[in-house]
Amino acid sequence: MRQANASFERLIGREKELRHLQLALRKGQSQLIWGGSHSGKTFLISKLLSELPESERCKCICWSGGASRRQLVEHLIRELYLVGDPVVRRKAQADGYNEATLSRWISQQSALRLRGILFTAAEQGDYRFFLDHLSPVTHTLAQLLKEIVYRTKTPVYLTGPGYSQGDIGYAWSLYWTDKYRIQLGPVSEAAARELVEICIKRYGLASLDLSDFRNDLLRLSGYLPGSIVKMCELAANPRYHYGDQVKMKLLHVDYLLQGSQFSSAPSYSS
Repeated sequence: MRQANASFERLIGREKELRHLQLALRKGQSQLIWGGSHSGKTFLISKLLSELPESERCKCICWSGGASRRQLVEHLIRELYLVGDPVVRRKAQADGYNEATLSRWISQQSALRLRGILFTAAEQGDYRFFLDHLSPVTHTLAQLLKEIVYRTKTPVYLTGPGYSQGDIGYAWSLYWTDKYRIQLGPVSEAAARELVEICIKRYGLASLDLSDFRNDLLRLSGYLPGSIVKMCELAANPRYHYGDQVKMKLLHVDYLLQGSQFSSAPSYSS
């Protein structure tokens, strides 16, 4: 799980949200991390996981992208095998399969058996499931998530643009109160300006005339950290230069177009 344009070691302006997520992780409490595009949802999770000791990090199973119920179950089973879960390994080895033939074994199992193996492994292990960029959750997929949370007592950390059914589908009922939600809105002006300066150094923009760039960037980004990072990355491209000036209008249009292309990615129906 990566945020391609925010590979900074420091988490700027999200310290409170990180502490909230760390506490939820210690308590084994499911959370919805929600906010607009480029608000830093993926990066917040990545930062959380990077600070865990390996013994705890290997218990955190991640998925990113759209998925059907079958696809998600198969992925979780595969990852549990790879981290050495004794239940999954015992089942696969009893059928004569190993890591080299794991995918074939998984594909041959019925949906019912796979779910049974997943639930048993989750009940007996101490896992955390992180689901990022999951399409609005269908009724059948939501039922799976509820069984994971309530039956196996395994927390599910989901990202989404909001917390209504229109935003995250039927998963909304898992995160029905603020207790189970972390909102990522704009960061403070001070944090945004700090991030801008870091990005200017990282992407080699200091040689340009930035007299208007900083304020234009803050205004157009809406103080969202991912937007700041992405637009600074684009600003390093000579395509957006006119002499030593940055063509902010063109840059912003291309940034918005890239975002719309991402949001139009296909979803899954079950």
